[in-house]
Amino acid sequence: MLRDDVLLAEFTLNVKKTHSEKLMPLVDKLLQESGVEREQLQAIAVAAGPGSFTGIRIGVATARALAQGLAIPAVGVPTLEALAEGVTAPGALICPLLDARRNQVYTALYRRETGSAGGLELLIPAAAVYLPPFLERLRQYDEPVIFTGEGINSYADALVAALGDQACLSAGPLRVNRAALVALRGRIHLAKQPEPGYGELLPLYLRRPEAERRLEERGSK
Repeated sequence: MLRDDVLLAEFTLNVKKTHSEKLMPLVDKLLQESGVEREQLQAIAVAAGPGSFTGIRIGVATARALAQGLAIPAVGVPTLEALAEGVTAPGALICPLLDARRNQVYTALYRRETGSAGGLELLIPAAAVYLPPFLERLRQYDEPVIFTGEGINSYADALVAALGDQACLSAGPLRVNRAALVALRGRIHLAKQPEPGYGELLPLYLRRPEAERRLEERGSK
């Protein structure tokens, strides 16, 4: 939770628990610990994906419900963008990485801008891709690339094998997406579009859910 640029409170859980069971109790606890009433909230930001399809749906649905009930703006922040926000080195190439299963990753490429603003420049848009050709594309930049995100846990060896010293891997605890980074990127988005309604908040999947794909395959037989 942010007030202006000050972090009031943040909870991070990286455990295998059901999102629907944990999310609202954590929201209530966050407000309680911060001394903030729900009616005092001025906007909601949520990591809109990519990621776990179930987790994204629960997070986005909860954010929409809160925004609708409180009549406040709601903004979806791409998860890869929020991860990139955690790397602050000026001029750095930043590659957030999430395991998309089926031998693919969710990824994008950003550059941290120099100067006082220090924003993020999007160089390669977010997509679900096969890793080897994507790493070949990164090699052509011929400069260090800072990798972040939990996809490193599965592909660290492949990153180093393909890029050598060009691959800079974030430390384990820094690979997890943080609510504070989502809130910070949400403030940036809200500055550009101050009043996004809850109806505009949609999940960002990058590819179709597995269940939908399998249903279509069965229907075509």
